[in-house]
Amino acid sequence: MAATVCAIWKIPAQLLESAGEFQVFDSPRAGGKYWISGTAIGQILSFNDRAKRLLTTWICEQRRAGVEIPKVSHGVLDLVKSRQELRVTERLTAALLFLGRNIRNLGDHISVGEEGEANTLRCMAETESNDVNQMSQLFTMLHDTGYIQGSFSLGGYCEACPTAAGWREIDRLSQPKSDSSQAFVAMWFSPATNDAYSFGIAPALSASGYKAVRIDKKEHNSKIDDEIIAEIRRSRFLIADFTCEPKNVRGGVYYEAGFAQGLGIPVIWTCRNTTLDDLHFDTRQYSHIIWKTPADLFTQLKNRIGATVGDGPLPKV
Repeated sequence: MAATVCAIWKIPAQLLESAGEFQVFDSPRAGGKYWISGTAIGQILSFNDRAKRLLTTWICEQRRAGVEIPKVSHGVLDLVKSRQELRVTERLTAALLFLGRNIRNLGDHISVGEEGEANTLRCMAETESNDVNQMSQLFTMLHDTGYIQGSFSLGGYCEACPTAAGWREIDRLSQPKSDSSQAFVAMWFSPATNDAYSFGIAPALSASGYKAVRIDKKEHNSKIDDEIIAEIRRSRFLIADFTCEPKNVRGGVYYEAGFAQGLGIPVIWTCRNTTLDDLHFDTRQYSHIIWKTPADLFTQLKNRIGATVGDGPLPKV
């Protein structure tokens, strides 16, 4: 481990590993550890602060989804360019959950707001804050709504912990949705997968008491990225099918599965047997349904839903 500067934010960080084509950093301003390719390092030189914040949010979401060291590649940077900034309510939620994750003992407080201090930098990363002032405003709003208590200074420094109402809200936010009747389907939209959806996934959901939501099947006027995020949040669980063309993985499916996991929404992983060699190693540890035919997918998926999520509230068709 060697002292260096973060490839994204150019402030002090630790270099954990370095090879010709990549580096691994541990940077509080990026929320923790991340892997980055040499090509991506060069591209980030042209990023403004907004783009860096969006990239940092993506890294934090990946880490919450269980990816210990998120990988920042050229493709990820292209994906980040299409992201929208977090809404204020999402940033308030992130600030409250930051306290909940980092307070170990009842009665403890967390100090944030001191320039350059690790807790401050990690909180800025988690809340997509540009500076200490923005982060401080979030904690002030949480205090005003009764979710946190503590001492606050004019310079943005505070020592805070959740109130009873705050702990209840943290518990509520941490629970997956249990009453939703819909399941979000993330997959490759192609004639090659139409039968898998029509004769495997959709009927398995109907037979389990859920309705399928696939974003290309839903009419909408808003930006598709926002629509995807909104529908995932409304879903009881997500089905992520990683079937793809040879050597052409579907990055959007990985992103949507990671986003759902970050929210605590269960993910059911599926993949056609012909695509096994293209599965990314970061997700291979999950128990995938490996299917050969749509009928095979239907049977395995229906059984997996019943075993891991349970039947839904809709009439079974």
